[in-house]
Amino acid sequence: MSVIARNVRVGRGEIDLLAVDGSERIAVEVKSRFRSDLDPMENFTEEKAAQVRALALSLRPRVHRVDFVGVAMTRGDVVIRWVSHAA
Repeated sequence: MSVIARNVRVGRGEIDLLAVDGSERIAVEVKSRFRSDLDPMENFTEEKAAQVRALALSLRPRVHRVDFVGVAMTRGDVVIRWVSHAA
């Protein structure tokens, strides 16, 4: 997988990352948190999924899937959770 663009403006919205994995184009929504009591994955709601999906569908060439990435950073530790086909 390779990132091909960051902070892609789509109308009034934004897709955090565009990536390619083989022949698939992927829209990636990234959430990060710096506190141990907050899980970045909690911000991936159905509403957010629908929003990112709608933005991704308007891109050309076509986006094949939407992934979510949660990054939790605490006391020097970094935990990354990647959810493929999240929306």
